[in-house]
Amino acid sequence: MKKVILFALLLSVALFCFGQEAMATAEIIESDPVSDLLMQADARHEAKDYDATMDLLKKAYELDKNNVEVLWKISRGYFDFADRKPTDLEFKKPFLYKGRDAAEQALALDDKSAAAHKWYAIHHGQVGEAEGTEQKIKNSYGMRDHTLLAIKYDPDDDANYHVMGRWHYALSDLSWIERQVASLIYATPPKASFEEALEFFQKANELDDEDIRNMLYIGYCYDELDNETLAETWFKKAIAAKAETDSDRGLQKEAKDALDDL
Repeated sequence: MKKVILFALLLSVALFCFGQEAMATAEIIESDPVSDLLMQADARHEAKDYDATMDLLKKAYELDKNNVEVLWKISRGYFDFADRKPTDLEFKKPFLYKGRDAAEQALALDDKSAAAHKWYAIHHGQVGEAEGTEQKIKNSYGMRDHTLLAIKYDPDDDANYHVMGRWHYALSDLSWIERQVASLIYATPPKASFEEALEFFQKANELDDEDIRNMLYIGYCYDELDNETLAETWFKKAIAAKAETDSDRGLQKEAKDALDDL
C-alpha cells in the first residue's frame, strides 16, 4: 500500500512538473508574435497571396527591425511584386530598389545568410538590367559574388544555381556593342559561357524538376549551342509543365515563341 501511495505521489509530481513545463513552453510561443507572423506570412506566400504576405511581414518588421528572416522575406516579397510584370522595367524598378535595400539590411546583420545573399544578387542584377548596359555589366560582378556565397551557404537551394545560370547566360548573350562597353569599363570583361550556364540550369533542375524557369533556360542554352533537338525537348517540357502563376504562364509563352523560332 505504501509503495502504491508513493508511486501515486511521484506520478502526481511528475505530471505537475510536466504541466508547468508545457505551460512555460506555451507562454514562450505565445510571447513570440514575430514567429507567429512569419508562419502566417509563409502560409500566404505558399498560397501566392503576395499582398497579404507583405502586410504580415511589415507587421513583423515593426516588431523586430533586426530580424534577418523578416528582412530577406521582405526582399523576396518585393521580387514577387516586380515579377507581376517581368518585362516592364519601369514598373519593376521601385520594387527592385526596395528589395535590394531589404537584402542589404539583412546582410549587415548576418553576412552568412544564404537567402539574403540570394535576394541581394537577384535584385542587384535586375537593377543593372533596368539601368542600362553599363550598369548591367558593373552590377554583374556583385551579382556573381553574392550568388556564389548563396551557393556556399546553401548548396541545396535550386534558385541559387538558376541565378548563377542566368548570370552566365546574360553575359554570354551580350551584343557586340555591349561587349565594347564591357571592355571600356573593365580591362577584362566578365568571363562566362553558355556551356557553364547550361550546367547551372541542369543542377537547378536536378534539385527542382518542376520549375518552368529551369526548363526554359535549358532549352535556350541548347539553342545557343546549336542543339535544336534538345532545345525542342526542353521547350516542350516547359510548355507542358503545370503553370501556377501569371509569371509561369509568361514563361510558357516564351517557350512557345522559342519553339516556333527553331
